[in-house]
Amino acid sequence: MDKMDKVCSPEEIEKKRLLALQKRQFKQAQLKNLNIPTNSSASQSPRQIPQESKYKDSTNVMRQNKSNNRFNPIEPKKFFNLTSIVTGKCRMISNDRFALETSAFVPEIIATFKTVPSRAYDVNSKVWNFHLNDYDNLIQKLVRHDPMISVAKIPEDILQTFKKSLNSDNQVSNLDLSKIDDKLREVLMPFQEDGVRYGISKNGHCMIADDMGLGKTLQALGIAHYFRESWPLLIVTPSSVKCHWSEAIYKFLPSIPVHYVHHFANARDHIKDDKITIITYDLLVRAINILERYIYGCVILDESHVLKSITTARFKAVKKICARARHIILLTGTPALSRPIELYSQISLILNKFMSYENYGIRYCAGKKNLFGWDFTGSSNLEELQLFLKTTCMIRRLKADVLSQLSSKTRQVIMLDPDLIKASTKQMENISKQLQKKTGFEKHTALLEYYNQSSFARLKAVCNYVTKLFEKKKKCLLFAHHQNVLDAMCNVAESMKIRYIRIDGKTNPERRKVLVDTFQERDDYLAAVLSITAANAGITLTAAHLVVFAELFWNPGILCQAEDRVHRIGQNNEVLIQYLVAKDTADDYIWPLIQRKMNILNAVGLDQDFSIDNVDVNEQKEIGQLDLTSFINISPFSEEQLQSQHDKEQNDFLHLIDNKEQKDSSPKASTSNNFKELLEDDEEYFSSCNWDDMI
Repeated sequence: MDKMDKVCSPEEIEKKRLLALQKRQFKQAQLKNLNIPTNSSASQSPRQIPQESKYKDSTNVMRQNKSNNRFNPIEPKKFFNLTSIVTGKCRMISNDRFALETSAFVPEIIATFKTVPSRAYDVNSKVWNFHLNDYDNLIQKLVRHDPMISVAKIPEDILQTFKKSLNSDNQVSNLDLSKIDDKLREVLMPFQEDGVRYGISKNGHCMIADDMGLGKTLQALGIAHYFRESWPLLIVTPSSVKCHWSEAIYKFLPSIPVHYVHHFANARDHIKDDKITIITYDLLVRAINILERYIYGCVILDESHVLKSITTARFKAVKKICARARHIILLTGTPALSRPIELYSQISLILNKFMSYENYGIRYCAGKKNLFGWDFTGSSNLEELQLFLKTTCMIRRLKADVLSQLSSKTRQVIMLDPDLIKASTKQMENISKQLQKKTGFEKHTALLEYYNQSSFARLKAVCNYVTKLFEKKKKCLLFAHHQNVLDAMCNVAESMKIRYIRIDGKTNPERRKVLVDTFQERDDYLAAVLSITAANAGITLTAAHLVVFAELFWNPGILCQAEDRVHRIGQNNEVLIQYLVAKDTADDYIWPLIQRKMNILNAVGLDQDFSIDNVDVNEQKEIGQLDLTSFINISPFSEEQLQSQHDKEQNDFLHLIDNKEQKDSSPKASTSNNFKELLEDDEEYFSSCNWDDMI
């Protein structure tokens, strides 16, 4: 003790005494939480106190070693409700920094944090963050830490990706594009050149996820032409836009001879020495045995969000082709239509050694295991996922970011005249009551039936609004989902001698092109009557600047795509989007559902610029205005109740059918079996089952 007095000053001795006292108080608090007495008799009963544990480092989580004592069916930590183990979660918050969030405030752990040179504390979130270079050092310190801390680490694949990004000198702006056809380079806008350079910097393994109407086709052709030494090139696309691709090649890549381009026509077609093959997703599935005999060095997957499920025949066929490709380019304006899990299949095509489906679901989809298996319908660590996508493979620009010269877009909600809505029928009232009483699968079935019946209830009001619209002689797009609504709008046009075009699920690709050209070039064609599911992508209708949705649809991504048939490059006027909504119909449920989905997608960085916060609301009767909040509150449930009920009931429902591929091509298939496809907008289903025929 005399020796210690000579070495330490009185101030240091006092600090050590206080530290020892603090440690003793902390341990006493732990024992108190465990309900373990602190007297001497307790120390004589070793079974009451769990043995000291040591840490064992595993791949992602530091866990305690299990003791080798005799089998005990009740683990000590469960029996005693052990609270002394502090948990922590690591996640990336920028390209070079990570955050470590702890479950409790422990002075000793905070003291360890302060030993890291790059430490920083966020006062708002109350979370510590550090530079990525200090990650390994901090984890090693926490492994040996006392008191105990169990840390969920950053997955190794994700960690190594960000570490490589720190050390890489990726000067994208200096890439030379002189190898690309002069005609294409001349028409590229600056942000499109950036997209081409980004794809080249990723060696042609990328996802161009720009907003609809920003010229993803040109960027893809630029990247593919840069790597033309790797051709033949395979372009896989929805049937509705296959002609669009050949036209773009003829126009912007004149150095490519016309006979190099081949449209794969049917499952019995053959391939000779074609440099470019254009094929639809459905035909690829049927002709996979032919296509997989050839090695395509470069593959372009248009509207890649149709590959959102790894269990579909589409994805499996595409995966076989991409397995041997040197360059894979994905194009989509809506990478994820509803949930982060829909991104996995697309990322796995681009990145050869990506994490497993299960690990991805646990990390980014709040994966939970229940009686039906894993539930990956949620979302988690979205900030990290967004950073990872931007670092590895995805480039995404919104119109507001890159096209200041593009006209603005304004949304309006038009409240249909309630006197013209036939919502008081016995059938509608019965379904409305069922929605409030039923739960789970039965409620979803009732909602689908309510959606169908609402199309009839709103017919008179919709026709009344369209009639007034035609009287003003404004060129417009009229979107609807059900066949009876499309028919009704066409009947109004014919009765008023209004020239129009119509595109629905029955319109073949060649006919679509003729109709689009007619609408674009002829001023006497005032209306385009369009199916929401069949005409939301692949066509440009900038001759109009008014879009009217006679019906809502479940998925905000589809609605945004439909809007951007007019709000795209080539539009010189301000665009007005109008949504016709009706009280006491399925709209009461669909509108809040749309907004909840958008909140999730925006958190991942897949902004769709779709918000109800800045929407003007007008009544069809010109007697005043309603606030949009009053419309949302029409629903018999509050938004919080809807969210809670939705989460509770839909999980069990989706597990029953999430992994089943829809094979029924009948337009009158069972509503209970088809509800999930309608809810999630599975485009593979829509291509085989024409929902426009539903009446």
